[in-house]
Amino acid sequence: MWVVPGLLVGAGTAVAATWLNAGVWMGKLYGIERRAKGREFDPSVEEVACLAGHLVELRLLKMHDAGRIVVSRSGDVTATVTATDPEDYFEAAAVRSLGPTRTGDMRTLTMWLDDDAPPHAVRRRLVAAGLLNDAKLLDRASLAEELMVLVSFVVAAVGVAAFVYALVRDESWLLPLLAFPTLFAVARLAVALVDMYGDFSRHTGLGSRVLSEARSADRREHGPTADRREHAPMAVALVGMSALPAEHALRVCLEASRARASARARASRSTRRSHSGGSYSGRSCGSNGPIGCGTSCGSNCGS
Repeated sequence: MWVVPGLLVGAGTAVAATWLNAGVWMGKLYGIERRAKGREFDPSVEEVACLAGHLVELRLLKMHDAGRIVVSRSGDVTATVTATDPEDYFEAAAVRSLGPTRTGDMRTLTMWLDDDAPPHAVRRRLVAAGLLNDAKLLDRASLAEELMVLVSFVVAAVGVAAFVYALVRDESWLLPLLAFPTLFAVARLAVALVDMYGDFSRHTGLGSRVLSEARSADRREHGPTADRREHAPMAVALVGMSALPAEHALRVCLEASRARASARARASRSTRRSHSGGSYSGRSCGSNGPIGCGTSCGSNCGS
């Protein structure tokens, strides 16, 4: 006779625990922005670039303008600075990412640098200022929401099991019939509230406003950012390398690198399809003899 009440108590505890867990993480995210209320912000070009998601592109532009890197039309970038004389931590990270040859693929370099320590340091500064949400908190809040959804369906399944158990054991089926649908409704209401008030993005509301104001101020002062030759650092900070003239060496290099990556991906898919069909197409991975650029065997030409 205690099975159904026990299941009810367990399900209710699970709903309450997941709701409290989600509330904790969402409260921490709200706290980031609350701490920044009333402050005045005058972000640097690098901080604007970080807010817009183009910090690495801005720093590569500065290195290129200073002659610290050279780029090719084929998509490769080479550092002219060595590991012993970088100008700052970002240059040191770039040289380290390129390896002993100090040459590599532009697209790969941008991805590596974006996940390196210098950009993370700028992001932490913006999190502390209340302009960016903490990525780890976002992940945990998202996981807490997913857990709430899972628990709501577990409650439904347990309710059905409790109702069937009561019928089979000839016990009162009124408790599971009334209690578990109510508990399921509470669990779904909690999920709906989290969806309504927990829609967090990379930026805080304040960070979005600061970025929007930077874009508006730049348009008023310099005009459209697209294909602009003057004031290139702010244009790249706001838009990325697509703001550079079409013939700019950095833009040509990045587009060539992306095209090369797309070609490799297409070649990889084509090879997998041909192998799955039982046909033979060229050399397979691990075979003797050289394998050229663009194969599906993980080659990284130019790196």
